[in-house]
Amino acid sequence: MFKKIAFAAPLAVLALSSSAVFAAGEARHSINLVAHVPTNGFYVVPVDPDLVNKDQRMDYAPSKGTMDEVNGFFDVRNNNGSVHASLESVPKLISGATQIGLQVALNNVVLTTTPQMVVGETESNANYRAPLNIKALGTTFAPGDYTGAVTMMFDAVPPVTPVIP
Repeated sequence: MFKKIAFAAPLAVLALSSSAVFAAGEARHSINLVAHVPTNGFYVVPVDPDLVNKDQRMDYAPSKGTMDEVNGFFDVRNNNGSVHASLESVPKLISGATQIGLQVALNNVVLTTTPQMVVGETESNANYRAPLNIKALGTTFAPGDYTGAVTMMFDAVPPVTPVIP
């Protein structure tokens, strides 16, 4: 009987200690990945992806008496013409019934809901870096928590060919 106990006890200790080692030494992490590869002929992509992936703050700065602006850059290319841009809707910040109008400028062109050229044929032939600026209109702002979204649309416009009579 003593032989059975002497033989079984070390096996039990070995079995219990090995399972404890495996449980204490395991870790697992998951990283979500996304990627976008634009065509080489036409693209409009933010230089800093956080510009379009994260909320941008436009807080009121009491010391300056103005709202913060959103600034960034887009890399723009159309190797077959110019690039036009427009806004999906009139840009504004909203807090209940109160609104603050916004001005959106890309490459120093104030955008509207009507498409207009923001990068010409020559500039867009190679990678062109266009500045973006979003600012509040006005000088007095009602207190509140505001939200809003600016949706820009971009078009690759073919080059203008001269009409020969």
